[in-house]
Amino acid sequence: MSIEGEIRIELTCQDEQVSQVSINSTRPLNLPKIFSGKPVDELLSMIPMLYSVCATAQSAAAVKACRQATGIGADWRIELLEKMLVNVETAREHLWRIMTDWSNHSESALSRDHLATLATLMSDARMACFQKGDSFTLKPNINFDAAAIESIIQRIDKLCHEKIFAVSPAEWYGLEDQQAFDRWLEKSDTLAATLLRELCEQTHNDRGDWGAEPLPQLDHQEICQRLSEADADAFIAAPDWHGRIYETGPLTRQLNHPLIVQLMQNFAQGVIPRLVARLLELASLPARLSQQLRTLTDSAGSFESSSETDSPNQGLGEVEAARGRLFHRAVQQQGKINQYQIVAPTEWNFHPQGVVCQGLKTLSAKHEKRLRQQAEQLISAVDPCVGFQLELV
Repeated sequence: MSIEGEIRIELTCQDEQVSQVSINSTRPLNLPKIFSGKPVDELLSMIPMLYSVCATAQSAAAVKACRQATGIGADWRIELLEKMLVNVETAREHLWRIMTDWSNHSESALSRDHLATLATLMSDARMACFQKGDSFTLKPNINFDAAAIESIIQRIDKLCHEKIFAVSPAEWYGLEDQQAFDRWLEKSDTLAATLLRELCEQTHNDRGDWGAEPLPQLDHQEICQRLSEADADAFIAAPDWHGRIYETGPLTRQLNHPLIVQLMQNFAQGVIPRLVARLLELASLPARLSQQLRTLTDSAGSFESSSETDSPNQGLGEVEAARGRLFHRAVQQQGKINQYQIVAPTEWNFHPQGVVCQGLKTLSAKHEKRLRQQAEQLISAVDPCVGFQLELV
């Protein structure tokens, strides 16, 4: 088991139907307590080493929380470059999972060049944005290389075109109805098309009314207050908001896309809309990164030095990571951490009564092997990165 821990899921079945779902976690949710007493700078250097999954998003949330807690205000362009690095990571995570996890559904082999591109994408992006290598520090020195950033965007676009969509990402994002989507499925033989064709052939219309209640924008003062209460650990382990349990991730971010609206009419909140939502998010990222780069290059003047104000001692960082929304809370005194907490998207989605639980309760199959396959597909569609053990009883 890795330091990330895992989710343990037990399905009780009766009459070829899942009748009960039990979800327990061994994820090390108390790990942030090791930061107590450490200097803020040391915490920021440790975060990406301890949290390897979505490490860039973790670092982005951490530095937001720590800057706020110490009263340091960063130049808006620093924050935009950090946001761009999170977007590059989201593209890399989606590409990696699609190209590795979906490859057993296709005869298309992965080339070393494609894997090498993914392996070096983040390090190259960090050097392009922060050439002195001090990204996600309290006061980073930056000297971004616009040409190098453009090269990163082109690499993402090229991989998406060649391995995932067989058309440009922008063109694929423009698929606005199921007829256009079905035409793409028929003529394309990419990893994504092959898997989705197979799933469409296996899946009958699913009218299950579960999931996809998106986590709303939360008031930061309210979150900080909730995390300061005596039962904060219980909230971190199984978060709800005013008694309601929410979902966060690619599907909730793409709910208003016309293609998702149509697919959910036929497949509700099942595997197919979830995988397509991930593809739509991936397809949107090259254009989003290009727009962010234009904003940077069009801005006049030199970078402002970081400003300092009276320290509020407490800060909250919020980031949309590949897996969903991530919160970090930092409380510091004289440059040392008093309290540090993380609310991760996994705990929303794998809440004991959350979206995964509700989705698994809709499953039925005549054979245990098929039921297990359906369950694994659904779990991976919600979060392809989380480690889990699945037991049917």
